[in-house]
Amino acid sequence: MRYIGSKLKQLRHDLGLTQTEMAAGVISVSFYSKVERGYHDIGAEELIEILQKHNISFQEFFSGISKEGADKKKLNALVNRFVKAANEDNDNDIVGIIDEFESVKPRTPFIKSQILLAKMIANTHDKTSLEKLSSKEKREIKKIIFQEDTDENEYLRIAIIANTIRVYSLDEASFLVSSIIRRYHDVDKVERRLLSALGALMANYINWCFENGKSELCTEALAYLKKFPCTVELIFYKIMVEYYESLFRHENSNVNEIRNIFIKAGYDSLVKKIAKRV
Repeated sequence: MRYIGSKLKQLRHDLGLTQTEMAAGVISVSFYSKVERGYHDIGAEELIEILQKHNISFQEFFSGISKEGADKKKLNALVNRFVKAANEDNDNDIVGIIDEFESVKPRTPFIKSQILLAKMIANTHDKTSLEKLSSKEKREIKKIIFQEDTDENEYLRIAIIANTIRVYSLDEASFLVSSIIRRYHDVDKVERRLLSALGALMANYINWCFENGKSELCTEALAYLKKFPCTVELIFYKIMVEYYESLFRHENSNVNEIRNIFIKAGYDSLVKKIAKRV
């Protein structure tokens, strides 16, 4: 019972579905929930019908749904490379990583979701492309963001939110950022890699607020970044606090100085994207 239940749960996460969506009206949601937890067994007919509702063959379900062993390590390494490329706005690397995802066999729902996510994140680096995303595509991004439950993927979830924050409305983003700050309010207890992803999220959100003339919305995010420890790996976010506060105070000489430092350090693409006026 537990084996089938855990397989169904993994498949549901890979597809980015709720338990209600996964049950697809074949069985009750309460019964389905107990199947996932190993409290109830599910008949073969019901299992096959649920799989058919989601275009998954019986053979695929039992052969390659979960990320296990060497495949898990390979996929996690690929996802981590993807997040790094996305954080650095390296679209050439993203394209290459998408090609690597597409070459992975079998093409499980997890692989399909990662390909979709990679393509969408590549699009969100460009405002024009972002505007072309349909409501359905934006919903898909939101589903993928919250499809994993494990601590290992918490870093990936935050990193993905950082890169796709603009799929939300500004009000939605503000609520989401506030919720995340409350969850990770004690920065001294957050591991450094996750803190770096949180820094990227805050910086992207703050920049978006400034672009929309809503600098008053980013007070909480700026205060959160100020609490970050002064370590080498987090220094970028400390500098960004100084940049946005100088922008808010109309200290143009300081703003230009920081922009010039970034340009000299080779971050031309970043300078083109960060707000330069309140």
